[in-house]
Amino acid sequence: MLCPYCARATRVIKKGFFSRKNHEIAPSQRYFCFTCRRGFSSGTGTVTYRQQRPKINRQVFQLLVSGTSQRRTARLLKTTQTTVALKLEVFAKFARRHQANFLKKMPPVSTVVFDDMETFEHSKCKPVSITVAVEEGSRLLIAAAAAPMPAKGRLSHIARKRYGKRLDKRRWALGKVLKTVADVRAADLLLKSDKCPRYPKAVRRWLPDAFHEVHLSRRACVVGQGELKAGGFDPLFSLNHTCAMLRDNVKRLSRKTWCTTKRVDRLQCFLDLYICYHNAWIEQLWERKPGLEWDFGRLLQPDAAA
Repeated sequence: MLCPYCARATRVIKKGFFSRKNHEIAPSQRYFCFTCRRGFSSGTGTVTYRQQRPKINRQVFQLLVSGTSQRRTARLLKTTQTTVALKLEVFAKFARRHQANFLKKMPPVSTVVFDDMETFEHSKCKPVSITVAVEEGSRLLIAAAAAPMPAKGRLSHIARKRYGKRLDKRRWALGKVLKTVADVRAADLLLKSDKCPRYPKAVRRWLPDAFHEVHLSRRACVVGQGELKAGGFDPLFSLNHTCAMLRDNVKRLSRKTWCTTKRVDRLQCFLDLYICYHNAWIEQLWERKPGLEWDFGRLLQPDAAA
């Protein structure tokens, strides 16, 4: 047994059991480390640490990444909204760690498509930008970062009058995503995006050796038009299709919904969860697992290790 505090396996002994309030959960083994003189249990460092209802973890995860709101998830599982919110925050922390391990083991990426999608928090006067980077072809989600931005157009005057000046952190989110792309890039990296004037400067800063290819962006159309769409081949299809799936599977990102984001950091938690779910599905579809067990749901089991 390895001590989670001092990372040593010397002189670690068993020291009884303890039971939780929920009697459906088996008692957990306690341990004591003589090196750092601290105690721990078999649940220390896992997703289920100090949770009273770990058996609903997998259901909460599947509902949150399948177009279900936090309120409806709590109602379906007969629990409270606070429980779902706390589990979301814990899941996101492990999802970020899971994604980091995956990026270290995945093969180098040669073509990446990136762009921004917009949503809002609390009100349309408080828009939020989400920078997304996708590998072309496989449509693996490399990174996604949410950041506040000032209102535009007719709402800009109303937003400044009601909420004051709003910070613009789109440059920070773009740099964060491009920095992640730089960690998994191949020698001949090709970047594709639309003609946003902010992109060339950011690419020169974070990926100076990459070739940046720009294309004319297209406005999204109503579902079902299919062959009625004009323009033919879409060079940014991998990104546009992934963003459409993101809006469909994360309830607060839907175009017309009562479920809105109240905090940008919680929106980032949803993005981290969906990245794990989306990449797991893509990996199973293409059967291209780079030596990493991609079933994130196994981490949500009561007896799962960190």
